[in-house]
Amino acid sequence: MKHYIDITLLPSDDIGIHFLWSKVMMQVHLALVEIQDDTKQVPVATSFPEYREYMNNKPGFLGQKLRLMALDRADLVRLDIIKWLRRLSDYVHVKEIALVPEADSYESFSRENTKGSLEKHIRRRMKRHEETYEQALSNYEGYEQDDVKSRVPFIKLKSLTSGNEFCLNIDRKRVVDNTVELQDHQRFNTYGLNRTAILPKF
Repeated sequence: MKHYIDITLLPSDDIGIHFLWSKVMMQVHLALVEIQDDTKQVPVATSFPEYREYMNNKPGFLGQKLRLMALDRADLVRLDIIKWLRRLSDYVHVKEIALVPEADSYESFSRENTKGSLEKHIRRRMKRHEETYEQALSNYEGYEQDDVKSRVPFIKLKSLTSGNEFCLNIDRKRVVDNTVELQDHQRFNTYGLNRTAILPKF
């Protein structure tokens, strides 16, 4: 990654940070969808410079900054994120495209899926297989629900196809190997995430 744009979220008394993250990330997602290739991948990554992990009973938090990164400056120009964030201009500050500085540490960001609640799975199975509650329950013996929501920060979004709300859980992995080789043409999903991609941390 050689170029980046920093976007700072500016919550106010009437617009909270979590609501603002939902609005900003939806617009970033739509912008990335516009530049996706035939495999629904994009050349632009998202990272979260102020990411805080769950610690001492404090939930994870994304902070107030979103960073978009790309190998080629042209990809960030083509993304035209200012256009996509125009209606949120009172609540975001978008910096100019800049060169990525030398980094001595690296990280990756990915979507972390949760197993969901047991009740939700039972209701779904009852509907799909026309089973009673007891029949559906018998298929989930020993089921343990993930506690991902409390461990990693998330953004509430709404699916444009189904209209359902969902949580985009964002996990960060630190890359501890200092001899890591950075790949030139990393690809990302339309949220700018990829578990195996390596991004400079600065």
